[in-house]
Amino acid sequence: MFRFASLVPRALRALSPELSVALCAGLTACTQTSDLGPSSLERHVDDSGENRALSFDGQDDYATTGTAEFPDGLSAYALSTWFRLDGLSGKQAFITVRKDLDSGLGLGVNDGIVTAWRVYGDRTLVAAPKAVSVDTWHHAAYTYDGTTNRLYVDGALADSSDTAPDKRTPTTCWLGTLEGTTELLHGSLDDVHVFEVLRSADQIASELTTRVPANDPGLVLDLTFDESQGPIVYDHSSLHNDGELGDGVAQRMPSRVSGHALSN
Repeated sequence: MFRFASLVPRALRALSPELSVALCAGLTACTQTSDLGPSSLERHVDDSGENRALSFDGQDDYATTGTAEFPDGLSAYALSTWFRLDGLSGKQAFITVRKDLDSGLGLGVNDGIVTAWRVYGDRTLVAAPKAVSVDTWHHAAYTYDGTTNRLYVDGALADSSDTAPDKRTPTTCWLGTLEGTTELLHGSLDDVHVFEVLRSADQIASELTTRVPANDPGLVLDLTFDESQGPIVYDHSSLHNDGELGDGVAQRMPSRVSGHALSN
């Protein structure tokens, strides 16, 4: 799992000066001010200047992120993402926010049908009436207002229910999988968002034509995947819930591809 970068300076300072200097040389965000080792760790967001997405191979690719200020399952909140499927077969997760396997929410597809489900017991909360097409960018969003689950596909309400979701506060966030080995996505993700507030139908629809501002109220995760390279994906919200591709293992890292184009 990804660990917060804010823990690194303390760890580096606890090492010998020679070793900490060597480790700092391998960190793009490490600021060294003396031979005694790094004195600070500055966060430098890498942006390629291009519209990019992450492509998952459906075999072992995934990513994880921080979860600072993610809401508990019974509070008002919302998840949204753009996605493009390379295959429709089976259950494929876009975003999974959970506490162990005891509680959480998954948003993804089941045989091509956009679905949101409870992690505990794998129970469906809402599901679209028909499957989406492959090789085409689509938009999915889930909202909960404390009473009603709502699912949106390409900006339109696809389903709603009053089934209670799991209630605990998530401590992990996974992209492209449930936990790194199952519900693996064969396709691409772009512009992944988590909000600690309810999103209206109009706000959901606006995501089809306009990128969500990084300072949007209640935004706790904003991933654009526009980095040029490397294992880190940067959260543009004020929470800095940055993520890591494949736990840093090259074989498990999604690849960077061209992102979706906003409709006009």
